[in-house]
Amino acid sequence: MKQRFDVTGMSCTACSSHVERAVSALAGVSSVTVDLMQNRMLVEYDEHQLSEAEICRAVAAAGYGARPAGTGRGSAA
Repeated sequence: MKQRFDVTGMSCTACSSHVERAVSALAGVSSVTVDLMQNRMLVEYDEHQLSEAEICRAVAAAGYGARPAGTGRGSAA
């Protein structure tokens, strides 16, 4: 499954790399692409091993915010 996430709190390439490493370390993730300029992340993962909430928790543990794209205030992906 591919899912796009909105990511908050990133201000530099080191931030986006930190988010990418945190999510890549999760079991079930096959690819992660973080777009610093758009504050977005595309994750390809096995939904039988991992949930959106677990991905968001990994981003939060790294010190940033995340939510599936298109959810929340005025976010029309």
